[in-house]
Amino acid sequence: MDVKSRQVVEWLLREEQVEWTTEKPPPGLEPGARELFISVGSRGEALPEHPRMLAWKLPQWTRRAVRSTTATVLLSAEPLDALARQLGASRPDAPPSPLTLRVHEHTLDVVCATLLVAWRLLHGAWPEGVEVLADYVGEWEQGHTETVGEYECALGTVFYAAVKLWPSPSARPSREVLELMASVLETARVPEELTRLPPSRIPPAVSRRLKADELLYRAELSRAQRVQLDIPLGDAEDGPMRRVDALFLSSFQDVTVLRLLARNDTENTHYGQGFDFMAIHIARPEQSRPWHSFSLTPERAGTLGDLAGALDELEGPRLADGTPRQRGRRFERQPNDYSDPWYSDGYASPTGRATMVAGPYSGTRLSRRELWESLWSRFNVGRHVHVLRAHTIFARPFLWRGPVPGAELVSRGFVRRDLSNQGATFHPAVVLSFLGATEEADVLHYEKPAGAHTVHVSVYPNRLVAVWVERPRAEATSLYALAQEQEELVEGRALWELEPLRALAPWLAPLGPERWLVYGAYRVSRGRSSMLDDSRSMQGLFHALASGTRPSLETLPSEAAAESRRVLRDAAGETEHWLTSTGGARIEFLLEEEERGPLACDRDFFLFLLTLGQRYSAFEISRRMAEVEQRYRTSRWQSLRPARSVRSDVMLFTNSLWHTRVSEDPDVNARYLAWHSLHGLQETVTSMRDQAAELDQYKRDQFDRMVGLLVFVFLPVSLACGFFSGAQFQDMSPSVGIPGATTGWLIFLGYTAAFTVLVFGTVLFARVMNWRRR
Repeated sequence: MDVKSRQVVEWLLREEQVEWTTEKPPPGLEPGARELFISVGSRGEALPEHPRMLAWKLPQWTRRAVRSTTATVLLSAEPLDALARQLGASRPDAPPSPLTLRVHEHTLDVVCATLLVAWRLLHGAWPEGVEVLADYVGEWEQGHTETVGEYECALGTVFYAAVKLWPSPSARPSREVLELMASVLETARVPEELTRLPPSRIPPAVSRRLKADELLYRAELSRAQRVQLDIPLGDAEDGPMRRVDALFLSSFQDVTVLRLLARNDTENTHYGQGFDFMAIHIARPEQSRPWHSFSLTPERAGTLGDLAGALDELEGPRLADGTPRQRGRRFERQPNDYSDPWYSDGYASPTGRATMVAGPYSGTRLSRRELWESLWSRFNVGRHVHVLRAHTIFARPFLWRGPVPGAELVSRGFVRRDLSNQGATFHPAVVLSFLGATEEADVLHYEKPAGAHTVHVSVYPNRLVAVWVERPRAEATSLYALAQEQEELVEGRALWELEPLRALAPWLAPLGPERWLVYGAYRVSRGRSSMLDDSRSMQGLFHALASGTRPSLETLPSEAAAESRRVLRDAAGETEHWLTSTGGARIEFLLEEEERGPLACDRDFFLFLLTLGQRYSAFEISRRMAEVEQRYRTSRWQSLRPARSVRSDVMLFTNSLWHTRVSEDPDVNARYLAWHSLHGLQETVTSMRDQAAELDQYKRDQFDRMVGLLVFVFLPVSLACGFFSGAQFQDMSPSVGIPGATTGWLIFLGYTAAFTVLVFGTVLFARVMNWRRR
């Protein structure tokens, strides 16, 4: 480092000559006589320029297309020379009071601008090649990080790694950081020397940190939320949008490094253009308040509008510690008079385009999740996807605890419904068993209208009933609004307020999930919808429709789940079927909004209802079989009793409701097999067979033990009785005791015959009865 650079560094580090402060000035405050504002302060557009307010976001500088505070300093040579003369004139009389530098955080722009200010004040000129440094810092400040050099050797990343390695306990930067930047200032002459610093200029500790940050970034990225957002191109409500890749990152590491890498990271983005929008949470242990920032890549068109104002309204009138928030506008176009903690540098832009919304001075009382969810809901891609028609069905299984279901439902105003006319694509066995074609059908269906809704009850064997509510919607809405409305019905009590359900509530015992399962058919206008694609955001909305969950960041399926999602498409690609374990959706895409028939219950919903009944029938059968098995294992005499109706229920389930193929249509059968896989029904059937086989084997073992017990007890008794009956005639000769010749031997034969009938007759009777029950 040469003499001039050393003088600049030592002058900035001396407390008696320069006082540093990061205290934010109130709105409208001007610097004092021996004070400079560097990258801070606010000023009205109608006011003239202030010579000692050096911030490129002030209206006076934005009109001159200045891109950084470093460039602002270069345009302020005359005011700085006047300040140098003022400082020099006060030296002969008395020791001068220190010059106050009121600065923003120690960013690359602030430190470069401060070094140039000190150089000008001490030497009366600019260092050679300073324009190159100003251009570089301007690119960095504007977010053009892909043009500022390679990560491991670019000036920007080297600077921020040094700031992280050598933090300063006060508002004054550390000596190592100032010496690093001063050495760059004295040697850089061409842009290549800034985009690729010589190895001798990079401290070894910084180099090691930058090499380790690549792995650290990948680890942080693995737990980040990566979605797509629709950013408006203007302020019009129905104006055009552009979709960006958004990264919601919760980082405990160097935020600027992560931001830089995210901007250049095209590998992990959906559109291969890098992350345009990020929300970053900076957790600093030495500070009690969290910091957050939202950024939009400025070189691409787009606006965040009044996002800062919306966050202010969400924040409320108080700070994180409960004290009232300070009021006052920092910029003319600010939508409210809250100055903390949120602001947008878009307010300082004459075009009104926001590039950053951040809280650099004071903390927020909002959690990271609240901020992310607010941003997600505000710029959600589903707000611009038009759903022309919707027909949603909410279903839930119950156990019937009342009198005979059919008679009770008829007495409550329900009417019997035959669904066989809508099952033309199903096999006849499925139609006869499941669609209620005859009184002998295994499943009977009843319905009752309730205003715009229709309440249905499907009665299965084992006193299982499925209650399902049809909710048609003819008016158009957005995909996001429809998913929100659907989630409220699934989790809320609105459906239970329908009159038919209120009347049935005493007889319905909950079975399975404590929420409604949902299946719907939705007609989407592809022509009026913004960029329908396979992005994770769009997948999350379709998943919300198919499962009835809230369309939020919390319920977005993981990337692995999205890749293995249950999606089936028809041959033409105009219909997409989403199947989840809690429901499903059929989405029809129309290129033009042509008139088509209304959406209604069809074979897709019947597949859902069929597998729903199979699933919970299997659960109920398994439960009852477990009860029978428990009784058999706790009582020896249960092995001789019939297994009640469980065996017949199993046969009904496997023979009447279970079909490996329900239709000759391959698409229908494929969706049926998909429901099987989602509900785990194949595994359930295998488990039931194993359970039944185990129970049968246990019953046979118990039966054989009981027969052995009968033989062991009755045979000796019979033999003994016969022996003693014949022995009473012991005074006769043996020839007289020929069987049939004496009464004693007749008694012996009678005991033997009675034993045979008792034991083997009981065995034969028990086996015949058990076989008939099966």
